[in-house]
Amino acid sequence: MRLLVGYILLLLPTLLFAQYQPTIASGRPGVAINTQTVGRGVYQVETGMTLGWEEVGSQKVRDITESTILRIGILERLEVSGAVIGSAVESRVFSGRNSWDRGISATELGGRYSFLDNEGWVPALVLDAAALLRAQDEEFQRDHTGARFIVSADWGLTEATNLTVNLNRTWVGDGTRNTGYVVSFGLSLSDRLGSFVEAYGDLSKPATAYFDGGFAYLIGNHVQLDAAVGWEGTNGVPSYYLDFGVSFRIDGRVLRERSIQDVN
Repeated sequence: MRLLVGYILLLLPTLLFAQYQPTIASGRPGVAINTQTVGRGVYQVETGMTLGWEEVGSQKVRDITESTILRIGILERLEVSGAVIGSAVESRVFSGRNSWDRGISATELGGRYSFLDNEGWVPALVLDAAALLRAQDEEFQRDHTGARFIVSADWGLTEATNLTVNLNRTWVGDGTRNTGYVVSFGLSLSDRLGSFVEAYGDLSKPATAYFDGGFAYLIGNHVQLDAAVGWEGTNGVPSYYLDFGVSFRIDGRVLRERSIQDVN
């Protein structure tokens, strides 16, 4: 019992401090999962749309994906989240006219815990986990509930640059599992404008490498706009995508401070 109490006392400071940021820290744009949690009492929405094109012979097949993620800060280093992803996928048919499959393609429930802050060569470290649910439309229905685990590490190289590395393991829900990676380099261009380039793909056989990059712009402490472009290619079939979105948060700290000021 004394050992347990001692462990909790050692862990308590990491639960309470160090994650809150005065400006929004979004997971958009890009594939990489960053190492920041939103902070206790913060409600954050990250939403965006991806337009994709895949070249199959002389024909281009299109897809549109809309994703919305809600992140809720429980403690400074602990958050829970939910995601809804809708898709419209163009299907080739022999009549010469293509059809579209539309609907909810994925739903997720998960959480994130931050273990370490970056100090020198010791990276910031976070574990992100999610259950891949079966609440989908029939066209996209997975056979079983899946799961995903991501370990993310982040190093501040200079005041304006950082390096983020992700390793992930996914059980898709159809009997297969994948191991993947992301390596992302971020560059701050000003107090409000940031950019990134990254490589990502599968480590499972065969290994793959895809690339994307983009920009994020703060239009206020609590709102961010973003845009990115990317390239993917599997089995010699190239595909490209354009992604853009917005992130915003409701900061419970600010609301409480305003309430106190109004009362006084």
